[in-house]
Amino acid sequence: MKSSAVTIKELSFLSGYSISTVSKALNNKHEISKGTRETIKTIAKQHNYVPNNYAVSLRMQKTGSIAVIVPEVTKACYSHSLCHLQKSAESFGYRILFYQSFYSNTKELKCIKSLSDGSIDGIIVVSSENKENGQYVNDSFPVELLHVNSSQSVEEINNLSYTSLINVLKG
Repeated sequence: MKSSAVTIKELSFLSGYSISTVSKALNNKHEISKGTRETIKTIAKQHNYVPNNYAVSLRMQKTGSIAVIVPEVTKACYSHSLCHLQKSAESFGYRILFYQSFYSNTKELKCIKSLSDGSIDGIIVVSSENKENGQYVNDSFPVELLHVNSSQSVEEINNLSYTSLINVLKG
């Protein structure tokens, strides 16, 4: 995995300020003078500094990512749901990570277990089956079960998808 061109530690060395000061300046903390913030931000921009999303997620205890598990992306009702979930999630500043279960409950549960590493804020399991939400209970993040099928209109699928997303975001 390739990292950004420069780290906070390297920015500290380049600017002559402590790592703590660099971090505070990049995060617009007001205890750092405007001049110092501008100097550090200029150096960061010159060196293509990109914040480490994993470090930010740890600090904020929020990843900005929602996983969506669908049985199969090629089925129209699931692709409509996935499309609407992504558009809605982006409007809230979230991104979607999408997985296919290929109609396997075992695969769904395996995905949920593997995502329990703190890499996401919630999961939406899309299914046409009448499943119990209890089988997906997880202490690390909310898991929402979204029932959609081919007999539903696109508008109904969109409404159900939006409601599921809101439920996950509420936690």
